[in-house]
Amino acid sequence: MSNAERCHCIAATFRSPFLILLLLAAPLAAQDQVVLQTEGTSSRLTMPCQIVDYTGERITVQFKSGAAQKTYPAEQVIEVRTAWLESHELGRRLLTERKFDEATRALQAALVAEKRAWVRREILSSLIRCSMRVGDRASAGTRFLQLLESDPTTRQFGLIPLVWAAESVSGSAKSQAREWLKQDSDAARLLGASLLLADATAGDTAAQELQALQRSTDERVRQLAQAQSWRLKLRALEIGDLELNRWDARIHEMPAKLRGGPSYLLGRGWAMRREHDRAATTLLWTALMDDGDARLAARAGVEAAESLKRLGQPDDARRLLQEIAARFPDTEFGEAAK
Repeated sequence: MSNAERCHCIAATFRSPFLILLLLAAPLAAQDQVVLQTEGTSSRLTMPCQIVDYTGERITVQFKSGAAQKTYPAEQVIEVRTAWLESHELGRRLLTERKFDEATRALQAALVAEKRAWVRREILSSLIRCSMRVGDRASAGTRFLQLLESDPTTRQFGLIPLVWAAESVSGSAKSQAREWLKQDSDAARLLGASLLLADATAGDTAAQELQALQRSTDERVRQLAQAQSWRLKLRALEIGDLELNRWDARIHEMPAKLRGGPSYLLGRGWAMRREHDRAATTLLWTALMDDGDARLAARAGVEAAESLKRLGQPDDARRLLQEIAARFPDTEFGEAAK
């Protein structure tokens, strides 16, 4: 075949609808990567793919156009890598730098522009953290319920902005909480009850709602509603060692990401019983392990330091306060730790 004939054949081929279909069916450009560690192995597998969805239960990926999607259990996922929007990356950086108002604006822009549902959930998680760092519980709760509606199995359920310590709840947050109490969502009613539990007029209604939620079909809500009711027992000084040991057992039945607030209450209980060694240990867990509510973590750290002082460990208390001041300088308890 002459060169001219070869060129004619190639040109004819590229006009062929069949070849166009083949080209469309070619492998996708590897936009994402998923790092997995499969059960029973210590090795990790890095997969170039396109992430279709990522929930609390599973990650769904596609390796090439037209191929069947594959799913893997979420607990096997070590890391996901993807191309983030510039506004998303900016928002995450500003959050790390504790520039919360600027971070919120950047993340809100990213939420509008981002089309991937699983990435939008990542943005919502960051927005919840921003709202909690500035004490905006109404906004944090609204964002959390949006996150939960998008993925009822969310890995970020620990970000639910419940009240665990004595604090002033703003009028706007209380108003929103009353609306949440009217919703069908168990998580929304849990939020509403938590914010209103210490309210002079709505506290009894909130306490009754917490009792009802302890029969929720959602185990996460059930566990947290029970722990929220401990606030009433601490306030009424109706606690003893047996009761606190029961709380401890129930906390250890919870997923680690839900233990921060309940552990704080348990630590407060041990401190009230003057069991300062147990108080310090429990409060330290919240201070060092729970990053969902930075203000609560800072408070727990300061109270753990007080228990260490009472145990005659001033050097340990001072080191802990230095760490709390460094980690949470933007919170009132981080400032007090200085």
